[in-house]
Amino acid sequence: MYKSFVAIGIMATITLAGCDLNQQENIKKVSMAEVSQQEELKKEEIVLDKDEVSDKAESAGSDSEDKDQNVKEKAENTTSANKSETDEPEKPETEEEVKSEKAEETTPAEKTETEGSVATEKETEKLADTFNHYPRGQFAVDGNPGQTVENATGVFTIEKATEAGNVKVGPINIQIKNVSLVSGEVTEDSIAGISGEEVRFLQVDAVLQNTSALPIRFFFANTTMDMNGHQLTAHDMFSGRTDGDYTSTTPKNATLVYMLNGDHPPSEQINNVTIDITSSPINIETEESIGAGTSIDVSF
Repeated sequence: MYKSFVAIGIMATITLAGCDLNQQENIKKVSMAEVSQQEELKKEEIVLDKDEVSDKAESAGSDSEDKDQNVKEKAENTTSANKSETDEPEKPETEEEVKSEKAEETTPAEKTETEGSVATEKETEKLADTFNHYPRGQFAVDGNPGQTVENATGVFTIEKATEAGNVKVGPINIQIKNVSLVSGEVTEDSIAGISGEEVRFLQVDAVLQNTSALPIRFFFANTTMDMNGHQLTAHDMFSGRTDGDYTSTTPKNATLVYMLNGDHPPSEQINNVTIDITSSPINIETEESIGAGTSIDVSF
């Protein structure tokens, strides 16, 4: 009986020892697993630390490059500024020295070109401001004797031409710049229906100016022409624009056209004409005539 209890005790002890061993082994396994897990965590932390260090290193490198670039740009700017200051000529101390220096920099040729350009512009502006340009009419042509001219109205030949010169009627100065005998073909249908396709005419170009301070009324369009005993009047439609207002001293142009037909002598027989200025200048304020009309003989 005693042996049975002893055997049971020994068996119980062995069982308990086995359980303790198993429990210890399980505890060891758990501990080893915890250690392994901790090691994995440490590895991850190390990797994370390495990544952070790498990022910080890259950021520091980028900042360093930016700083180096800024330092380089500042150095270049400083060098450029120093160079500009070094290259910049010393400024004259007085205003007279400035003017002298500018005068020396401008060569005589440059002065001449600049002054000529300014003078030309001023002359052009003055001419535009001090001259009334009026339309000259559909038949007006310019050129030398024997020259053929084509315009919107037709094709014309200048058979004869001359300049009559200046004449004064009271305060009105009249410069007759051109008297021409012209023939040609009218190609503009609307005009040809009135004038005919073949035309001949005498053209008078003049510049008129009131030389006084008085307000003057004067009608140059009333001027007639005597040609080989034929009296001609200016054509209202084919002459250029004219008016009687000479209240200012601004000069204005006028073109008068005298149409010829089959009743008039041929061109080769027309060698002399007489321009009869029949109008008299009138003082608008007093309605009094100032001066009388006159005549001008013209030879081709």
